[in-house]
Amino acid sequence: MLPVEEIYPSLVETLNNNTMALLQAPPGAGKSTWLPLQLIRDNHFKHIIMLEPRRLAARNIAGYLAQCQNEKVGQSIGLRIRQEKQVSKDTRLEIVTEGMLTRMLQNDPELTGVDLIIFDEFHERSIAADTALAFALETQSALRDDLKILLMSATLDAEHIIEKLEFFDHLCPVITSEGRSYPIDEVYIGLKDETRWLEQIPRIIKQALAEQTGSVLVFLPGQKEINFVARNLNELDADTSVLSLFGEQDKNTQQQAIKPAQSGKRKVVLTTNVAETSLTIAGIRIVIDSGKKRAAKFNLKTGVTELITNNISQSSAVQRAGRAGRIEAGTVYRLGSKQTFERRNKHDLPDILSSDISNFVLEAKLWGADINELCLLDKPLIGQVAQAQSLLLMLEAIDENGKLTIIGQKILSFGADIRLAHMLVKAQTLENQYPGITILAVYLTALLEARVKSSNELSIALHSQMQNPHPAFKKQLSYWLKRLKLKYVYELESSYLSILLALAYPDRLAKKRGNGYLLANGAGADLSQDYWHEDEFICIAQMGGLKGNKIFSATPCDMVFIEEALPHLFNEIEICEFDEKAGRFIHENRTMLGFMSVSEKQIHTGIDQNLRTQAWLALVKKLGFKIFVENKDAKQLLIRMSLAAKFFPEQYKPISMQVLIDSLDTWLAPYLSDIKKLEQLKKFNYLEALKNVFDWQMQTSLNDILPLRMSVPSGSNVRIEYQLDGPAKLAVRMQEVFGLATTPMLAHGKLPLLMELLSPAKRPLQLTQDLATFWQGSYKEIQKEMKGRYPRHFWPDEPATAKATNRIKSKM
Repeated sequence: MLPVEEIYPSLVETLNNNTMALLQAPPGAGKSTWLPLQLIRDNHFKHIIMLEPRRLAARNIAGYLAQCQNEKVGQSIGLRIRQEKQVSKDTRLEIVTEGMLTRMLQNDPELTGVDLIIFDEFHERSIAADTALAFALETQSALRDDLKILLMSATLDAEHIIEKLEFFDHLCPVITSEGRSYPIDEVYIGLKDETRWLEQIPRIIKQALAEQTGSVLVFLPGQKEINFVARNLNELDADTSVLSLFGEQDKNTQQQAIKPAQSGKRKVVLTTNVAETSLTIAGIRIVIDSGKKRAAKFNLKTGVTELITNNISQSSAVQRAGRAGRIEAGTVYRLGSKQTFERRNKHDLPDILSSDISNFVLEAKLWGADINELCLLDKPLIGQVAQAQSLLLMLEAIDENGKLTIIGQKILSFGADIRLAHMLVKAQTLENQYPGITILAVYLTALLEARVKSSNELSIALHSQMQNPHPAFKKQLSYWLKRLKLKYVYELESSYLSILLALAYPDRLAKKRGNGYLLANGAGADLSQDYWHEDEFICIAQMGGLKGNKIFSATPCDMVFIEEALPHLFNEIEICEFDEKAGRFIHENRTMLGFMSVSEKQIHTGIDQNLRTQAWLALVKKLGFKIFVENKDAKQLLIRMSLAAKFFPEQYKPISMQVLIDSLDTWLAPYLSDIKKLEQLKKFNYLEALKNVFDWQMQTSLNDILPLRMSVPSGSNVRIEYQLDGPAKLAVRMQEVFGLATTPMLAHGKLPLLMELLSPAKRPLQLTQDLATFWQGSYKEIQKEMKGRYPRHFWPDEPATAKATNRIKSKM
């Protein structure tokens, strides 16, 4: 009996009595196979959609379940993945990938006829899964109170998810299955040099084959590492075969890796994390886990999603180890010490917090909801949202008001990367103006989606595929030609290539600047060693690397050509700025594409007062307060303002240098209208302007609680020196504070005062924050010394009650 069979009655009852449930069951429990099949066999649900995060798992589960039904896929068991659809009127259980479920919800928000959605392996927390769940919960709340939702995983952060769902008034009971009782031994392989981890894998595989029986599953980050290990796995026994398994392979190659080894034979399967979940590879009882994965990470600075290699979480490691205990007791060999393993994160960071969310924001627009209104288990960062909206505006998917456009709707209907979809949509509209641009767009899409290239220069890479096409390129090309009802061609109008790349990657149009490029999104890129040395402008399709600024593929651009074809990307602005190196104003009209100036034309008319003021403000923002001659009073005022906000936050707003720089237009601009030269600006006393950051009442209050000067018993007004951290300091001659019994306090007693007591010659004698103790103690020693050195001055025996003076004894 499968473990999930034991909790089956409880699960059915929970789903009957609740709108959703969460099933926690370890690998091999039967949650992805036995459970959904039994639910339709028992007629608990008429039509189930089960979401699988990976195409390989979706295809294999669908095939296995159809086989259990003695049918072909497409009858009672259906399959929907990108570029493949096998469903019919008899389909009752559909296995779909994430993007497919979102499209189904967008096309039919009621999900007519569907009564259960299963989110399998939900711990992976992809953006598509979070999106589909948010939409499904809205459908459930507003349109279909009879629709049930089941979340399933072996290693889910259940507490976090339940808490978030309850916040949105969704109750989600948890059902737990203990799973199989096949033990998995853990072997930790320590590393002396973490950077050379890959070199250890072949040795560990040979060690495991010698120590254990059965076949081996080796988890590696990607194809590059798989190829390295395969090349270095030599001298294996003749009965042991080495196979690879990853997402980009054709179906037949994948099936060879998945099917059981022949009787008396063993196999070593080198795989990526496609085999981590919902996939059983027959005969595996040994797992070798590198502890690494290749993950997409969005770089907010460059606007590029980079594939990086990093450590997996503990929950992912548990998932991987579970592959060894599906059929019998097994062993997992983990690269690294046990201490290193225990220091890993418990769970992976959800994609929505570390990815480009442009597609998600666009989906939300089509759904008709603000992302802040959706039931999201984790909210994206403000910077992610801003970047997404900026890109969508450049892709014409939204308008200036953030509303979805007709082009935006068409982009989503393509079911492709939104950049490539925009390129394909717009190419069709530009066909009359640029004959042949649509077919070129199809070939370029196939090249970029296939991720095969022979050159960083895209025109060369495209020509290479035309001459000697890679199977992956042929597959993608065939799909898009059929989709757009076009035919193969033998020549392409490659002069339109830059227009197409500008359509797909408008934020990555770049201008040569010094030893690199400035991108339209404000990021920088390094110069290529091989291409584009003489080109002022290029369009970058792919970039990344260690710092995210290495160019992987691009092509030169004629910006006049692009502006003619895509005028919506450009805008004209009048610029007036002060060039401190040249010592003069630059006044010109600029054609801008994002942060990048495409062309400049000097303006010969005079600079008006407002433009000049804005130029000065820009210079102050760039250089900060160091542009001004040092002003001690202004510096002390800044410190007092900060202290006031610290001690009295209910009365004073927080202040800092950055806050002041950000608000220059408000407090500094009115004082700059008559300044015409840089020297005038440098000598400008900005103290009066700074005072106006606070209104008159607050200024008066500031002088009460943190006075600039203090009246001492002698009648003198002595300056106080404030600091951001630590006490304020009052440097005063000792005779002037006779009669002062205790140390004064500032800010209603919240800020101590450090008194630096000086000799008649204003030399430091004593530092104290406790004047009363000083008078009774160490003053006596100072009195003796000072009477000898300054006999004409007053040195009383009782300083706490003596009369203060700023004169010699004879004139008191």
